[in-house]
Amino acid sequence: MMPAPFNWVGFQTLLTKEVKRFLSMIGQTVAPPLLTSLLYILVFGHFLGSRIQEIVPGVSYIDFIVPGILMMHVVSGAFMNASFAIYLGKLQNSIQEVLVAPLSYMEMALGYVLAGAARGVIIGLGVYLIAVSFTTASILHFWSFLYFLVITSILCSALGAIVGLWAKSFEHINIPNTFLILPLSFLGGVFHSIKLLPPSFAKLSYLNPIFYMVNGIRSSMIGASDVSPIVSGLVVGALALLFFIWCVHLFRIGYRLRS
Repeated sequence: MMPAPFNWVGFQTLLTKEVKRFLSMIGQTVAPPLLTSLLYILVFGHFLGSRIQEIVPGVSYIDFIVPGILMMHVVSGAFMNASFAIYLGKLQNSIQEVLVAPLSYMEMALGYVLAGAARGVIIGLGVYLIAVSFTTASILHFWSFLYFLVITSILCSALGAIVGLWAKSFEHINIPNTFLILPLSFLGGVFHSIKLLPPSFAKLSYLNPIFYMVNGIRSSMIGASDVSPIVSGLVVGALALLFFIWCVHLFRIGYRLRS
């Protein structure tokens, strides 16, 4: 039996609807992380950065932390978009319209995940534009930068979709973001290099997936990182594929989609 052709119209409709949803609330979805990034850059970069010695020779502290700040907000933005969209759809029962539409489980998952990824990419580019205005931030390897920006957004959006399916309350959405993503972001090398850590803590950093996201984007921007960008790319890519497959599987079995 031949597989059904990909429903481009249905997929595009779902994707467009979800993108328009977060763009219609841009003051809540995109503006806050940009403002927070500006504050991080001003406080940690300009006010305190001049008193901190260079972590990478020839690279100012503010230019060192910009990639980490960028990635931290990409991770949070992509995660929150997908988790909130799916949970809100369940809460309002509007997700039933998606379930009865002529969409495959792959197309449903792809629509939600790519919409969340779009928010992550927009936030990442916005943070970069802010950084350019206040620092000497640059991109040494454009395609590597684009890869880590997009694949990280997909990874975190897929994880957010999984949490959105699991969540039974708004608290369930906030718990992973507050007690998992945020701590891992700060411990993932946003403001420091693992070379500054005791050996035991440095080894633990290699178990932190956000460590590879931060170092991957940092390598593409300033040409320095604590781990090979190839290794970072493989780890982030493998995790993105794993979480997306898991997300499709949960849609296929109808996990917490129907009361």
